[in-house]
Amino acid sequence: MAAVYSGISLKLKSKRTSWEDKLKLAHFAWISHQCILPNKEQVLLDWASQSLVAFYKKKLELKEDIVERLWVYVDNILHSKKLQHLLKNGKTITLQISLVKLQNREACQEQPAALAVVEPILDVLALLLRRGEEAIRNPHHVSLAFSILLAVPLDHLKPPEFGRVFPRVHSVLFTVLQCHPKVMLKAVPSFLNCFHRLVFSVMHEGRQKDKGGAEDLAGVLACARLVERMYSHIAARAEDFTVFSPFMVAQYVSEVQKVTLYPAVKGHLQEGIYLILDLCIEPDVQFLRASLPPGVRDVFKELHNDYVKYHRAKHEGERRYAV
Repeated sequence: MAAVYSGISLKLKSKRTSWEDKLKLAHFAWISHQCILPNKEQVLLDWASQSLVAFYKKKLELKEDIVERLWVYVDNILHSKKLQHLLKNGKTITLQISLVKLQNREACQEQPAALAVVEPILDVLALLLRRGEEAIRNPHHVSLAFSILLAVPLDHLKPPEFGRVFPRVHSVLFTVLQCHPKVMLKAVPSFLNCFHRLVFSVMHEGRQKDKGGAEDLAGVLACARLVERMYSHIAARAEDFTVFSPFMVAQYVSEVQKVTLYPAVKGHLQEGIYLILDLCIEPDVQFLRASLPPGVRDVFKELHNDYVKYHRAKHEGERRYAV
């Protein structure tokens, strides 16, 4: 079997080797202990990354299914227990920042990318961003993530597809928020633009409708919990988001008044928006009451009354008890 792996680097680069064989060879080379190759992990990652770069730069012609499988290959390596074990033991693996540019190019195509490509792209993007500001020093490279997320399809998805794509988009946004604070100083509007797409998509999927079973609702509830969680992280960064809090509330009530949500979904979203109302000062509340359209204003009034009655009163009581 070891003979199969002899000259693997040359076989992967050779034009005579079919892409089907290259992918099989790369896969088994990664998982096999019989493949002895100096710095094997880096070589295989570089091969897949450089192949994708060449494809998107029009220097290499590849079938769509091969491109999908290359992205999946990169994603599988980055999520493998083997790689995590190597990293814990001090092994250094370099990921090309050009992958972010490729993901942006894929997202900006006229034809939307297939979900088979979107899912590994989002996984790889989140992993790249988790390297933090020390590894990704150019803020523009991080900002490209927002362009990618805005191009990810969130509507017209089947419930299982929505349940797979939504957490991945959330993961990328959460990673930017946690790992790139300097970028967030100037990118809050772009961040919120992406986040509001998530909120609106949950409202759309969580609306009461004739079709759809308990399994579908369970998936939407999981996504609604992620939205609530993101609201809590935003509220924890009050210094960055306070000035935007009334606009976040306005967008929320403007959208929620269009649908009738399942109570469980509505509960998670309301608990999240209550945390944003915590950031609003009285002039913000007066501004919303004066500026919102009549129908939306009524929704806000009801929301704010519930906030005062259930959320603020509860927390004020807890503070008194603590004192």
